[in-house]
Amino acid sequence: MTKLNDDQLQLENINRAKIQWELVVDSLPQLVIAIDENARITRANKTIETWGIGKVNEVNGLYISDFLKIFNDNMSKDITDFLGNFNNETHQDNDDPDWAYIWQQIKNKDTFIKKTKKTHAGRTYNYTLRKIENYNINKDQCFAVLIIDDITKLQHIEKSLKFQAQDLEKKVIQRTKELKQLNLQLEHELQNKEETNIKLKESHDYHRELLQVIFTTQENERKRIACELHDSIGQSLAATKFKIEGLLLNNKNIFNKDDNNQFNNIVDTIKNLIDETRHISMNLRPATLDDLGAIATLKWFCREFENTYSKIKIDLSLNIDEHDISDDKKTVIYRIVQESMNNIAKHGDATTIQLELNRSNSNLNLNISDNGRGFNISSLTKKLNKSDQPSICGFGLNSMRERAESINGTFKIESKPGKGTSILVSWKI
Repeated sequence: MTKLNDDQLQLENINRAKIQWELVVDSLPQLVIAIDENARITRANKTIETWGIGKVNEVNGLYISDFLKIFNDNMSKDITDFLGNFNNETHQDNDDPDWAYIWQQIKNKDTFIKKTKKTHAGRTYNYTLRKIENYNINKDQCFAVLIIDDITKLQHIEKSLKFQAQDLEKKVIQRTKELKQLNLQLEHELQNKEETNIKLKESHDYHRELLQVIFTTQENERKRIACELHDSIGQSLAATKFKIEGLLLNNKNIFNKDDNNQFNNIVDTIKNLIDETRHISMNLRPATLDDLGAIATLKWFCREFENTYSKIKIDLSLNIDEHDISDDKKTVIYRIVQESMNNIAKHGDATTIQLELNRSNSNLNLNISDNGRGFNISSLTKKLNKSDQPSICGFGLNSMRERAESINGTFKIESKPGKGTSILVSWKI
């Protein structure tokens, strides 16, 4: 009788934990789909019903490829694009991917993450296919997780910011045109040249203020979205993980080895979701930038960069006190470092990056240099009207220059083919 009661209690605890886990996953706004080793769906959360795709119990056992075709009638090509053409010779003329081959590729890798973004039926979705780490062969065990996130609202926000930027740019162009006409009129009438210079300075200040508004709006929106991800989804997942771990600890003498393995797999899945949420949040805007400052954030970013691009080494030199970096410069410095180092990783073919932030007398200096292939600056410049001043474009260089100048900084780039590239930015303190 005692053994029967213990077995019954054990089953009740298992069922309670499963129900609690399913409630958490069902509450997520993303569509979360668990897939077994044979590419069949073992479980989907209730977002599938919220989105009107079908019922949870209707998709269990479906091949993921069949489900995605239901999700979008024209999805077959998108499936190939999403999972990637692992064998061009085999898949070149096929509309549907060779799932046996794809799954074999996943099995041969310790970790496997595939991400893409697709727009269909007027909405935009992020797709993330992630292999479960430390997978043990078990027909009932989740082998991989597909997360489909509806980012239509975020896309609308980005479009809205883009339209705002375009509108502001039109105003700047219109204002500049008006000032040029005024300048010609003043020159024609031989009026005071000083008045013309004042008007031109006002135009420059106006342009700089507009850039500040654009960049501030973008950063505030990124910060808001990052906080929502951290405070809602991240904390809910963390709380669930702690509860399940507590349940395991308090009942370790009741659960058998298989039960413990199942619970540990659930905990691992939650950890993966927490890491993914934290990664997205940090990419939008690192919390350390506001909490700890620019120096701590740059150290964190360099560690993450070297972990991602292991063949590139960073020589970091931060010879400055945090109080010498004003709040408006913190964000600009981080964004310029982020953009330039991402450019180096994508286009530079460099093995070493020298990153230096220092104070020299009354100047705050940021220097970023690499030993990559470099480029011909003249090929990335264009003349403004008939002026001798070039406007640097391409690789996000113009955006970095505008960020620096929006807070009264100077931006300079030096590069030659085969000689690497250097970015030099300076502000008055």
